Amino acid sequence: MLADLRDVSIILLAIESIIIGVILLLLLWQVRLLVLLLRDEIRPILKDTQETTQTVQSTTRFVGKRVAKPFVNAISVMAGVRGALKAMTGDIAPVNPVYDTTKSQVVKRDSAGGAPSSASAPTTPSPSSPDSRPSSHE
Repeated sequence: MLADLRDVSIILLAIESIIIGVILLLLLWQVRLLVLLLRDEIRPILKDTQETTQTVQSTTRFVGKRVAKPFVNAISVMAGVRGALKAMTGDIAPVNPVYDTTKSQVVKRDSAGGAPSSASAPTTPSPSSPDSRPSSHE
């Protein structure tokens, strides 16, 4: 009886080994097909991606040379001409008022180009004004 059980288990193990071998061969075949698919599909995709990248680089270079650089040069020439005209006419006040973020108000510069003064700040009397003279009634 023990010998019969041993023979049956050997036969079952042999059948199991054959089944595992067949499944392993099918798995290897599928892996091979996957590798071929990836090789045939991924290479063209990578090639197209490289071509697209080169096209984008060429376009960027073209736009930088033919559009952005002349535009920046024109703007800088205009700024230089504007500064030269301001220097010749004596107008040194800024064109745009400066915005003071701490006081939330526009800060204007005096006409002599001095320090900024607040547009809404109260003016202090000057020493020559009648309010600032010491009273002689003492």
